[in-house]
Amino acid sequence: MKRLREMLFIFGCVTTCVLFVTALYITIFWPRAVLGVEILWQILSVSFLCSAANAFFLEQEASGTKMLLLHILRYIMTNGIVLGCGFWFEWFYVDNLLMVMAMVLSIAVVFAIISVIEWRRGKQQAALMNERLAAYQREER
Repeated sequence: MKRLREMLFIFGCVTTCVLFVTALYITIFWPRAVLGVEILWQILSVSFLCSAANAFFLEQEASGTKMLLLHILRYIMTNGIVLGCGFWFEWFYVDNLLMVMAMVLSIAVVFAIISVIEWRRGKQQAALMNERLAAYQREER
């Protein structure tokens, strides 16, 4: 249940960031675009895939080096999902280097934002657990 709750939290964060980046990207590269409802389903599906892939890395206990490698692997998987789906959904042209670079930059920014949110949330949860443990230990005395 905790894993599902974490995945849904990440899904909400990812979807919000992706909607913002999508609005910015469309404004820059497709200013006269007339969009159909399918773009919403595409955004939701890409956000879900990224969140589901992220769920594999939840609650991983590892040393600093292994944690860094897992984080890099998560970043590579996220790039693969977003670029692959973006190509399939025709969000960009592969031969337009500026569009591809904007996608890669967007992925990096969203990934960084989500990573910071996850880190801060984990830090808050650890502080709360330590506070509860200290309260429990005081009651035992």
